Amino acid sequence: MIMRGIVTPIFGLLAVASVVLGVLNATIWKPSAEITATSTITGSRYIVTDPGVLPLLDRNVTLSVDSVSSSNEVCVALGSSKDVAGWVASESSYTRISGLASWTSLATQTGKATGQVEATSSENAVEFKDSDMWSSVKCGKGDVSLTSAKTTDSTMAIIDLGKGAASTGAQVSMHWVRSQVPDFAMPFYLSGGLLAVIAVLCASVFAMPPHKRRKRVVEGKATIHTDLSFAERAEQGLVGARLPESVPARKHRRHAAHRRGAAVEAEREINEPSEQVGTPVIVDPASRNLVADQQAAAGESAAGILLGGKDSAAESSSAAPSVTGSAESGEFAVSAKPTDEEATSVITSDELAAYFARLAQEVQQSNEAAGDVSEHGQTNENEQEEGNR
Repeated sequence: MIMRGIVTPIFGLLAVASVVLGVLNATIWKPSAEITATSTITGSRYIVTDPGVLPLLDRNVTLSVDSVSSSNEVCVALGSSKDVAGWVASESSYTRISGLASWTSLATQTGKATGQVEATSSENAVEFKDSDMWSSVKCGKGDVSLTSAKTTDSTMAIIDLGKGAASTGAQVSMHWVRSQVPDFAMPFYLSGGLLAVIAVLCASVFAMPPHKRRKRVVEGKATIHTDLSFAERAEQGLVGARLPESVPARKHRRHAAHRRGAAVEAEREINEPSEQVGTPVIVDPASRNLVADQQAAAGESAAGILLGGKDSAAESSSAAPSVTGSAESGEFAVSAKPTDEEATSVITSDELAAYFARLAQEVQQSNEAAGDVSEHGQTNENEQEEGNR
């Protein structure tokens, strides 16, 4: 409510104000391309511009001089800074135009001679307009104007008001036509556009509740590789690892994409909550009794041998007592198998040796019983054949 009711209107008003100021700077307040600065100078015959004043606003400048006395001859010349300084070196004082005091007035200063130069006689003196020190010169009665194109920074202008005109003075003006006018409207336009974008964001994105603006994170399902051995899990650091409770485990479905309806099953698997995977069970080989496992395997082999002997003895009708003994031995051997294979029992070495001795004796007795049964059967067959004869 604050973003849309207070912040957004403020940025909107600032954007409108910036655009309005930009329009005003492009029209009414646009800087003028033509600049004219004037100054009235009295008390000196020569007026000199400092280096860099002529091309101050543009390379093209027009210098105009309007003398108070229209009978005096006024001359304006352009020359290098060295030549101009040499011409006024013998003068006790002259006026310097140092720049702009404002957009409409020139700044002036009083200059003094920098060195002692021998004064030349009137007969040997060269007229100002006839000197070869100037690159351009122009004279006129009362007023004169000179235009300089492509003026360099080292070019200076010198004005000669004539003899006796120092007391009356003259009005000096400079006129520039700027080829490039400063553009003050563009910064306001850019600021207005930026403020408008901020106002739109404050009214839309920044005004939304945080839970709607937050990105939706799709919770994936972790895959537990149950086909890895204990050593491989230990190398990969998966032993004792626990998954976060918020992340469901993905069932290991191999080649599910190649079966018919795999897409439907995958979507159902994502939508339906899966079983939480707990801590993997760690089996320590040191806690297993390998001796007990070997005894169980030996008991199974002995039981198989005894049962084989029982089957061979059952074929003969006269081997009932032996078969009964074999069956009892088989029952004993079978009973030697532990009922719970995963149970862990501990026996001593003496008990183990006694057990193997008893087991070997029982196996030997079983083999002898089987041999007696087979010999007895062969004797009965021989007797029957002799009786038939």
